[in-house]
Amino acid sequence: MKGRSALPRVAFLLGLTLVAAVLASVVWGQKLLAQLSYFNVRRVEVVGTHWVAPDSLLALAGIRSDRSVWEDYSSVAIRLAEHPMIEEAQIRRSGLRSLRIIVREVEPVALVGVPELRAVRSDGRLLPLDPTRAGLDLPLLAIDATVTEDSTRLAEGPALEALRVFAALHALDPGLTAVVSDLERLGSTDYVLNLMMSQPARRIALPGEIDERLVGRLRATLADLRRRGIEAAVIEARYADQIVVRREQV
Repeated sequence: MKGRSALPRVAFLLGLTLVAAVLASVVWGQKLLAQLSYFNVRRVEVVGTHWVAPDSLLALAGIRSDRSVWEDYSSVAIRLAEHPMIEEAQIRRSGLRSLRIIVREVEPVALVGVPELRAVRSDGRLLPLDPTRAGLDLPLLAIDATVTEDSTRLAEGPALEALRVFAALHALDPGLTAVVSDLERLGSTDYVLNLMMSQPARRIALPGEIDERLVGRLRATLADLRRRGIEAAVIEARYADQIVVRREQV
């Protein structure tokens, strides 16, 4: 008996979904559906967050329950994308009465002392994350840094130059940058990556220009050292077209 009593409701919902799909295919149909209170928002879901609390994004979106899932939410998406930790935001319908906020967060790539420890993205913008509370496991730019007058980003200088090199490496091989503990300057244009203890080398000396060929040689060298069980003091990658492995620190 319970199964039979549910059939009319299921049939109604299927019919309503079909009608909504047909009407939604034209602009005037969407406007018509937006006038029906049945389609008012009952639930809003946030997807894609790691650093940002979903509740804070729901508050920022400010989508009321008297609004329809068929309304245009592009202005809300723009407002969400203005959040310093949000790279992109989209708002989509999820069922007849639900919306889904899909966000892509800004990626912190390193920590820098300015002088307090701050997370920074690849373009030098400082992020509103507390390293002591956010559980950030990021390499440290062990280079003196200065900030712009508005204190929102790194100023031009050695730290920003180092960040650009590290960001180029991260874009090509995030697996490698994930095992870097800190980055130091070596001379006026080169750098040293200090690796975590789990790696077959303690340090990698890098030039100021990073490309796919260089990264490919580094991958191959690290894999070879690991396969042969060799622990290296330094992988020297500053020479043209070759990698030099030094067993002892020099």
